[in-house]
Amino acid sequence: MDTACQSCGMPLEHEDQYGTDAQHGETDEYCKYCYKEGAFVQPDLTMEEMIQQCVPILVEEGMQAEEATSMLRNHLPNLKRWRTSEDTELQMDGPIRVEYRGDIHLIGLKARTSNLKEQTSHGIIPAMWERFWAEGVSGRIRGHEGQASVYGCYTDYENGALGEYTFFIGKEAAADFQTPDDLEELAIPAARYAVFQATQEPSSVFRVWQTIWQWAAMGHAERTYTGDFEVYGSPEEPVLIYIAIK
Repeated sequence: MDTACQSCGMPLEHEDQYGTDAQHGETDEYCKYCYKEGAFVQPDLTMEEMIQQCVPILVEEGMQAEEATSMLRNHLPNLKRWRTSEDTELQMDGPIRVEYRGDIHLIGLKARTSNLKEQTSHGIIPAMWERFWAEGVSGRIRGHEGQASVYGCYTDYENGALGEYTFFIGKEAAADFQTPDDLEELAIPAARYAVFQATQEPSSVFRVWQTIWQWAAMGHAERTYTGDFEVYGSPEEPVLIYIAIK
């Protein structure tokens, strides 16, 4: 399941959280606190006012106020209620192609995180990349000849893009390579992928992920969450982001 209120961002895990449309039917686009009988409960609310309303709720759940504010300012602009016409045009860029790939077996580092956590000071992905390069993990993995790409993977999703997932950084290893005790293995099953392209700049990769979230939210394809990944080749090559789809 991958549903959140497109006004406040609250995960919609049960039907009793759904708002209602003009015909009094349930809608899984908005929660009952934001949307009732086909209209917003607070129609003149600004996004900043929504952020100020949501911060105390997140603080009660254990998040620091500054972190909650930062996370909401990054997250809410991607939701339907707050997207601008420019945002809509951005998401229409879409993937550069769709392709099928077989099983992928990797060796590297892994940890659990979530998109919300990564938008706070508790995010672990930047530190994992630093460790990967600082400890020379890439050079320790003997790969197939001519295949030196590094993968940044997102797997074992708890609740689609809304919950926790496993982040893994690694490389494909030669068939006879023995996994060191301090590294992990990951198998990504064969799947059909929508392929997006970014530059090597982290800000570009993040912008493309924003495009992907909007593209999926608009129903252009149904994500399967069997495993998504970024592929990093040489510094001159673009970063390719593979999103598993039906």
